[in-house]
Amino acid sequence: MSNHLVIKGGACGEIVVKKSRFIAELKYVETEEEATNFIKEKKKQYHDARHNCSCYIIGEELKKSSDDGEPSGTAGRPMLEVLEGKDLINVVAVVTRYFGGVLLGTGGLVRAYQDAVKEALDNCDFLHTVVVNEVNVALDYSIWPKIENYCKEKGVVVGEVEFAENVKAKLKTPIDNTDSVIDDIIEITNGKGHIDKDDKDYTIFCD
Repeated sequence: MSNHLVIKGGACGEIVVKKSRFIAELKYVETEEEATNFIKEKKKQYHDARHNCSCYIIGEELKKSSDDGEPSGTAGRPMLEVLEGKDLINVVAVVTRYFGGVLLGTGGLVRAYQDAVKEALDNCDFLHTVVVNEVNVALDYSIWPKIENYCKEKGVVVGEVEFAENVKAKLKTPIDNTDSVIDDIIEITNGKGHIDKDDKDYTIFCD
């Protein structure tokens, strides 16, 4: 998986276009079930609205959208394109429209639904996804402060740390840098530390 953006929690935004009210709500989700449940929740909350259009992206591959009664291609897909343009994953968007009595036309609808999503995105906080390897190290107490400083300088994330007979730590390194990080740790410890690389890829979130 490549690096992407995710939103922290959720956010909302609202615009009015020719008396029609567009309410956009975004949420971080990890599964399609979470996304569809959020859409159902919003449809129930705004049951008196004319339309509750939606879209979601789960991971890199799963993408779906719904125009919910708007002309085909004027709502869900344009909303999805906004999220794709921000390189977002694991996000669901619902835009609720209260019809104001004035027809917007195809182009007007596309712009309105996209602008509503953009308004919500302006209110979001974002995290970067980083694909990492996990490196398990076991070190003498005297060496650990040097490794901590090294990790801060190189952006290596220190995960679980156990202080027992020695220091055992799980270090999360960007996959492109894993081998060089291991080489550096070997040099810092003069080869005295025990290092075990987990070949499985993990995704973590960073500011």
